[in-house]
Amino acid sequence: MRSLTVLLILLSAPGLASAQAGRFLLAVGDVAVARGQAEIRAATGMPVQSGDTIRVGPASNAQIRMTDESIVGLRPGTVFRIDAYEYSGQAEPRSIFSLLKGGFRTVTGAIGRLHSRERYAVRTPTATIGIRGTHYTVVHCDNDCGADRGSIANGTYGGVTDGRIEVVNQTGEHEFAANTFFYVASAGTAPQNLIAPPNFLYDRLEGQARSRGSQGNESSEALTRSGLNAESRPSEVPPPPQPSSFIVTEQKNSSGQPAVLAAAGALGFAGAWTSATGVANSVSAFVSNEMLTRTGSGTSQTLTAFNIPGTASGAATALGPINESGGFDPGDGSVNANWGVWTSGSITEGLRTTSILGGAHYIFGNLTPPEVIAARTGTLLMFAFAGTTPTSSIGPFSGGTYPNLSLDFDMRSVKVSAFSWSFISSTFSFPAGTGTIFVVPGKGAGVNASITTGTFSDAAGSAAAATAAMSGAFFGPAGDHLGVGIGVSSAGVTAPVSGQGVRIYTRVPGA
Repeated sequence: MRSLTVLLILLSAPGLASAQAGRFLLAVGDVAVARGQAEIRAATGMPVQSGDTIRVGPASNAQIRMTDESIVGLRPGTVFRIDAYEYSGQAEPRSIFSLLKGGFRTVTGAIGRLHSRERYAVRTPTATIGIRGTHYTVVHCDNDCGADRGSIANGTYGGVTDGRIEVVNQTGEHEFAANTFFYVASAGTAPQNLIAPPNFLYDRLEGQARSRGSQGNESSEALTRSGLNAESRPSEVPPPPQPSSFIVTEQKNSSGQPAVLAAAGALGFAGAWTSATGVANSVSAFVSNEMLTRTGSGTSQTLTAFNIPGTASGAATALGPINESGGFDPGDGSVNANWGVWTSGSITEGLRTTSILGGAHYIFGNLTPPEVIAARTGTLLMFAFAGTTPTSSIGPFSGGTYPNLSLDFDMRSVKVSAFSWSFISSTFSFPAGTGTIFVVPGKGAGVNASITTGTFSDAAGSAAAATAAMSGAFFGPAGDHLGVGIGVSSAGVTAPVSGQGVRIYTRVPGA
């Protein structure tokens, strides 16, 4: 009895209970733990502690049971850190992790059921994930995803098998339920719903194929009950989610409630202008007829004002005059794309109003049903068929082209060709980049891309970094057209510089 009392005292002593956060159920292949200045080779049964960083090599797997009975399965090529972990009667329970690279699958335990982001969180380079007692998978791609490694757009991908998770970044809080999938391109980009899991999301257990390894003290039956029996069977892919109603970019109305956007078959809107912060942006939205005020008909419509809820889209009234306008349709009224550029007026974004510098560009047309894009496979080459001439506050356009696009529907990715825009004697130049195809059930589908490695040069030969943002919506019943807005920005050599334009994209003939 005395030895048992001593053991209980030791386990409850400050610092000792939290020293062991969990232990390895499985360590197959190259699995190591970085603890302070030391790196320790992992083995089945070995403890893990708060502050440990677990590194999983190629063709390797690891599985950890935390003391709150949660289980974390780490895939090959993963770097996973236990930032803070407490689970004892003497301290507030908390479980804070960082996914620095790779991916994991988890069934959460007692701490995850506390429903508090302060108690449970997983940080990735693009977002922080909180949970509500659940089973989910997350993969962060950094030029290391896809069959050719790097062929998948970078960012964080995830899927929920059971329960709910909360994804939080600079754009706010976004909740995902069971059998839903998401993608977060960057910390400043809202999560996008995916219609089905990417084919790389679930671990194929390369470590299992390499070596059976040591199974530890957990029975296969116990691990099966936990929902994470990684060492006896491959991960099961959850069924694709049923179409659900949700709001693109979490747009809100003036009372703070979610704005109800139009169903597919209504209008897609893309725009590009210099924002209130002096940065050229690019936005797209799925809108109702009531959000756009137009004159004319068919492909000869002029947009005189728009009011799309949410700071991502803005609002404008009494704009004009129209400096340039046009339209496109294959002849059956199925696309009805219309574009133009205002040379004066202002756009309201949230509480800020932006005077138009150089022009505000827009394009709108008939939306493609989202199920058409969700069902597409293979690739599609597209080129900028017609649209506005780019404008800038520094002077008129003097040369350049819009980029070509290569759409991969299997990978839901977009390749953007290199392009450049020149205004008088200054030039924006951008290398090839990548983006994503997104589908919103019941609403529409579109593309997003961001290129952050461009340059801006002036007549004196001075250079500065430049970025480009692209956003667009699929037009027409077949999804063979895109209405796209592009904004380019630079800190400039002496002052901020920006440019913008819109185009209707169509398939390359014979491609």
